[in-house]
Amino acid sequence: MKKTARMFALLLLVLLIATGASADVIRPKIFVFTMFEVGANTGDFAGEFQHWYERYFKDATPVSIRGAFAPVYCSASGVCGTIIGVGKANAAATITAILSDPRFDFSSTYFLTSGCAGTPPEQGTLGSVFWSDCVVDYDLGQRWSPLDVTDRAPVFQPLDGTAKKTVLRLDPLLTKWVYHLSRTVPLDDSVDAALYRLRYREEQAQRKPFVGIGTTVTSDTWWHGRTLSREASYICTLYKAGTYVTTQMEDSAVALVLKRYGVLGRYMIARDVVNFDRPHAGQTPKESLAAPNGSFSIGMKNGFRAGAVVVDYIVDNWAVWEKGVPPLPADFPN
Repeated sequence: MKKTARMFALLLLVLLIATGASADVIRPKIFVFTMFEVGANTGDFAGEFQHWYERYFKDATPVSIRGAFAPVYCSASGVCGTIIGVGKANAAATITAILSDPRFDFSSTYFLTSGCAGTPPEQGTLGSVFWSDCVVDYDLGQRWSPLDVTDRAPVFQPLDGTAKKTVLRLDPLLTKWVYHLSRTVPLDDSVDAALYRLRYREEQAQRKPFVGIGTTVTSDTWWHGRTLSREASYICTLYKAGTYVTTQMEDSAVALVLKRYGVLGRYMIARDVVNFDRPHAGQTPKESLAAPNGSFSIGMKNGFRAGAVVVDYIVDNWAVWEKGVPPLPADFPN
């Protein structure tokens, strides 16, 4: 009997080592996804991850995951975070690797993407933060060059049966929660960003940074220009996917992987605006892409601040949030 028990224990140990599993399973309360860092994780010019690292992960031991873009860091309070890489392929590969790792238990985890984006000037402005309620894949469909047609009709049409893959809607109650928790967060601004906004005629473009909600559009290409922006809006209208307010390069891939793992209902997206999606009058797209607009650093700070308020609230009230998204309090403003 003792010999059998020893053999069973040895077999279990071998299985744990072979699978990379550990007796100490990591159960994140919130997992933060960023896409890139400019330099180091701390102490220099900050990209998307640095503010998160300095606040939550400075004392954390990096956890390497096979197939992931970068190490994962987890705080003692239950907040984890990583850099998933730029573009849909990097994002999908990294999220799949993380969710498949047996050392983690994600049964109650909330997921947050925190990163930069562009915005149409009629919807947003530099330094603003938008929570997404709907994610649309800009690339999935049929497209042809406007140079090959003689009219100004749309140059995109959907593939049959792709709507469910192209449009992913986030939990509306969770979206209301994160917006209300962050809507009054103080947002940074800069003189350069304020002056650059004045080059655009749209009223929204000239506003100070604010927190909003809307549809985000994902493309592997950092597209730019009025024609392509009009196409993004057309795709959202075609799919009845709401108003397009941000464009980025990863969120449809992240959302699709989370959906396939059954956890899309706990996904949040906060995108901070660091550029308009088109040039201003008298400017070419190439000039616009290269123009310093004073928004990158304030965008990184503002996206982090809006996201951190939500992270801290959920962690501080984990006894409630562990069971699922709670109803909104009666005193929440409409």
